[in-house]
Amino acid sequence: MLDIFTDYPKMYSMNVVKVRIKEMAQKRGLTTAYQLQKITGAQPNLAAKWYRNDLKSIGIDTLNTLCKALNCTPSDLLEYTPDKAAV
Repeated sequence: MLDIFTDYPKMYSMNVVKVRIKEMAQKRGLTTAYQLQKITGAQPNLAAKWYRNDLKSIGIDTLNTLCKALNCTPSDLLEYTPDKAAV
């Protein structure tokens, strides 16, 4: 049985979600955060964070905006890889 106080850090780090916004943007010919900003209409600092894949979380509206601008699906922007030890 898991002890939430001692096992939570282990549970939290069991899986990895990799953000691939920059990779998808580059596939679409966007080589700078400025270009991503222009096609999404995002604020410069936000577009720069997206382009650097500097995210702690991402909302549905943001995914919709990015998918529409980059002509892709959420699975193109996010890659889920389970931790081998957790499987």
